[in-house]
Amino acid sequence: MTTLSVKAQMPKSVRLALVGVWVQAVLNLAAGFLLLALVNDAADHGQDEGAGLLRFLAVLSLLIAGALLLCGVFAGKRSNWIRVTVIVIEALSLLSGVVGLLQGGVSVLLGIAFALVVLRGFSTMEARNWFDR
Repeated sequence: MTTLSVKAQMPKSVRLALVGVWVQAVLNLAAGFLLLALVNDAADHGQDEGAGLLRFLAVLSLLIAGALLLCGVFAGKRSNWIRVTVIVIEALSLLSGVVGLLQGGVSVLLGIAFALVVLRGFSTMEARNWFDR
């Protein structure tokens, strides 16, 4: 007697949102390392005034990148903590983007769009069912 093993397939909306998670993780990683390089270069040239905030933002960007990378890697495990973590990070990203937009920065529009797409993908009923294991 043979037992058929059927592996559940990730819903398309979750897969597309997961692509956004990976893209954001890579971009946050690059931004974090770039900011750290700029801060270190400024410190090497004696211009370390105000570098504390930039260093904090760089480390925060690297931590967010790490959290998103972990969520991307473990998305196949279907644990609910992954969905919740991504939603919290994306909500904070959306809030940050809106504040940046209100301050006159048009360059944050791409970040807002990414956050909205990922939030939508991870907030659907399909995503809840997928990660509710």
